[in-house]
Amino acid sequence: MTDARRRRRAAAALGAAAALSLSYLVYEAQWLRTIERELRLPGLSPDLDGFTVVQLSDLHAGSRPSFNLRTIRKAVDETRRIRPDLIAITGDLVTGESRLEELYAELRRLPPSRGAFAVLGNHDHGEMKLVSAPATDFAGLAESGVRLLTDECVSLPVGAATLQVCGVDDVVHGYGRIERVLGALDRRPATVRLLLSHYGDVAGRLAPGDVALVLSGDTHGGQICLPAPGVKGGRIMLSQPRARFREGFYDEDGTLVFISRGVGTSFLPFRLLCRPEIVVFRLRRAA
Repeated sequence: MTDARRRRRAAAALGAAAALSLSYLVYEAQWLRTIERELRLPGLSPDLDGFTVVQLSDLHAGSRPSFNLRTIRKAVDETRRIRPDLIAITGDLVTGESRLEELYAELRRLPPSRGAFAVLGNHDHGEMKLVSAPATDFAGLAESGVRLLTDECVSLPVGAATLQVCGVDDVVHGYGRIERVLGALDRRPATVRLLLSHYGDVAGRLAPGDVALVLSGDTHGGQICLPAPGVKGGRIMLSQPRARFREGFYDEDGTLVFISRGVGTSFLPFRLLCRPEIVVFRLRRAA
């Protein structure tokens, strides 16, 4: 075999390996997983025991290139299967307005519940580092069955108990006013308070007991991660490697925070060692 032929074969093998690798990265970006978490609360009313909340985050409809609408469709299908009591969408619904109506069509397919609520993230406001897009007008969001919470709270009676859902706008870029949320909290003992915030950093502005749980996203869990056995979590995040809140549960000075990997991707249509997810929380009475 000549040297030229060997080089051609090596180049072909490398090209095939690269194509397979990229195909897997695209595949994993749409390989949605559902994870379930229990939130055990002392003194939880029996009326709220077993109450379910589905968190969807970082949908990024309109991000290019991406297959995000396909993954969003899978997330909505899975939410329909679960039929939760409450649906929480924690920011970065879009990247630009190019697929907004398609997003609304998917949101209209969400199952009936006691409420579907959303807060905005930085992409929704047009605050991005690598690309440029205007802020999005979400005037049609309510017609899709999702209520936008902008520094406000909504109380939902559940039997003799109350679940209060609060939402704060993007606090990192100066849109959110957490003091307005704090002033609206229902602090009665039978009330369970949830806070939706795109950024988990808002927990640093809360006192222990203000809310039972902060639901956030933003980091995508790293989106593309590299294995690193000696590192906490066993992975190095290529997206936001210095993020204080990476993914999963955190206790921030007595405030419980959960960071979701989210559904979509941004900037690149890839994920590695970081499947997209929807999260199901089940409220349980602590022993």
